[in-house]
Amino acid sequence: MGYSIGLALSGGGVRGAVHLGVLKVLTQNSIYPDMISGTSAGSIAGALFAAGIDIDGFLEEIKSVKPWKLLDPAFTPAYILMLIFYYWTNKPMVMWGIPDGFFKGEKIEKYLDGVLGGKKFDDLKMPLFVVSADINTGDTVIFCSKKNVPKEKIYNTVFITDAKVSEAVRASISLPGIFLPKYIKGRKLVDGGIKDNIPVGILHHRGVKKVLAVDLGVTTGRAKADSLMEILMASMDIMGDELSYYIKKSYPGFYLYPDLQGVGYKDFRRIPEFVKYGENVTTKALPDIKKFLQKP
Repeated sequence: MGYSIGLALSGGGVRGAVHLGVLKVLTQNSIYPDMISGTSAGSIAGALFAAGIDIDGFLEEIKSVKPWKLLDPAFTPAYILMLIFYYWTNKPMVMWGIPDGFFKGEKIEKYLDGVLGGKKFDDLKMPLFVVSADINTGDTVIFCSKKNVPKEKIYNTVFITDAKVSEAVRASISLPGIFLPKYIKGRKLVDGGIKDNIPVGILHHRGVKKVLAVDLGVTTGRAKADSLMEILMASMDIMGDELSYYIKKSYPGFYLYPDLQGVGYKDFRRIPEFVKYGENVTTKALPDIKKFLQKP
């Protein structure tokens, strides 16, 4: 079966709220993707849309959610005390195991599972592909329903078809060093942005005729990284941007570039502003988008 329109949503941290504005304007103008793919922050927006969640209702709900209440530190108080002791007494720490990330990610997964109603990929209103990466093997790991796995094999790519959508998203947003990796089927999964920050390839492999893609890479006005966590997140952004350059050369489509500048990695309170920015950028691009979709 051939599909008309595929929508790929890139990673981008808190800037991912822009995707929700893009989706609002597209649907308001009767442009409905037949399938959607997402990496990292893009996987959250893609999952909400594919599950049929009302975007305005979701945005109203998250206004009352305190971001820090969705974070569960991987470092226990006892662990922190031990760290201070070893540092203060100059004890060797070579053999001391350190957690794989600052946060467990379990609270975010539980919250998303509630929002998504515990859905699996077969329960969604449209085909969804969520991209992650196996940090041990280097494989790209794509979550989707069994019926949407491409017939042709894709190099260095494996598919998982029986996970909950919330589990897949949790794996896709697992920024290395920030969140603990997500273990599924013996695989140690991290943020898909290290392999495929704009997941357009899977849409082409599924026979999509027209691919729209939203690239949240920051080309100018990058926020300063003033802490270890921000340095890790900025490193992911830079790597994702470099990979995206080659992805776009390999896969044709209409690429939208909402160059949201000066956004800090902790600017969660500005989410409504980012959504509005996405609406404005998409509205301006509508004539070109429609022209692209109308081409034979």
